Amino acid sequence: SPVELWDVTIKKGQAIVDLPFPEKYNCIVFVRRGKIDVVGENNAKKHVGPQAVALTEKNGDVLRIQAGEPNTSVLIMGGLPLDEPIAARGPFVMNTSDEIMQANRDYQSGKFGT
Repeated sequence: SPVELWDVTIKKGQAIVDLPFPEKYNCIVFVRRGKIDVVGENNAKKHVGPQAVALTEKNGDVLRIQAGEPNTSVLIMGGLPLDEPIAARGPFVMNTSDEIMQANRDYQSGKFGT
C-alpha cells in the first residue's frame, strides 16, 4: 500500500506545523532531536520527547505538531492500516507462525529469495 514519509526540521521553537496527511492513514511520529507536542482534537496535546515515538490513528486529514525547542527534527511515517494479523520472529514478519517457520526453513535451506 502507499506510504507517507516525511523528514521534518522545525527551526523555530514553539512553531506550529500542519502537515497534510491522508485521512484514513495511521501515523508514527519519531522525534529524532528536540521535543514536540502532537496537537489533537480540541487542541489536546501529547508531549513527545527526544528519541520517543507517538502513534496516531485515522483522525482527520492534517497532522499538527508544535516544536518544543529550536531545530527540532522529526521523522513521520504513515500508511493505510493493513488490518491483517502480524507474526514476527527475528528478521521475518509474516501473517502467521506457520509462515514464519516456512520462511526460516527456506532461509536455512538456501531457497530464501528464489
